[in-house]
Amino acid sequence: MDITVKETASKDRVKLVEEQFHMWEAAGPHKKEVSLRAVSFITISRQYGCAGFRIGDRLADVLNGLQQPVSIGSAPWTVYDHKLVDRVCQDHNLKHTLVETLDHQRQNPLGDYITGLFTGEPSSLKVFKKCSQTIFELAAAGHVILIGRAASMVTAKLAGGLHVRIVGSLDWRVKQVASFEKIEHPAEARKHVLKQDEEREKFALDFLGHSVSEPEHYDLILNQEKLGVERIVKLMLRAIELKRYEDVEV
Repeated sequence: MDITVKETASKDRVKLVEEQFHMWEAAGPHKKEVSLRAVSFITISRQYGCAGFRIGDRLADVLNGLQQPVSIGSAPWTVYDHKLVDRVCQDHNLKHTLVETLDHQRQNPLGDYITGLFTGEPSSLKVFKKCSQTIFELAAAGHVILIGRAASMVTAKLAGGLHVRIVGSLDWRVKQVASFEKIEHPAEARKHVLKQDEEREKFALDFLGHSVSEPEHYDLILNQEKLGVERIVKLMLRAIELKRYEDVEV
């Protein structure tokens, strides 16, 4: 198969990924198969500066501490944030740098093209597909909280998911990042936040053809600035209960 630079375009990447997703979808139950289904996995998307990991960890603690869990199965809930990189590398025998720098790799189409001459497909697309496969398989197995990596889109056709987007105002997020990452100058912190937001948007657009900020990808969009971590967790727990009856008219 001839490889051309044109094949690294966003629309071609999306087509290749969609073809792979069709094969993975056979491994997990579809939404329409079960009318009443407990939540078995959760995805959390977040704007940069929102504490997705804190929310995920707190939610897992609550779910694992419930005497009568609100979801099926007995396996403990596990949060995959940075741990997801380790799992992808383990599953596919990849170097950490390939997965950790995936956002930057896909911004170098020439490098993708040259690697594609030897592998048959762009290197960043290949890594993304392996990352997505691990996300899909973890979600299908259940009792996982998946943070970032466009997980809501990757798992959109799996039944049993609760998809949440965490947001906050730019000014608030800049303050959070400046404090957490010890950035002294507000202008520098603002520039950093905007850059990270842009990279997360481009990541999903390049590989999946959609923006992570599109509301249709989520069951809930929650403002951390106004709600805080604890109330967000409580709302997610309530949503988990309500998702049992998602196909019932109320």
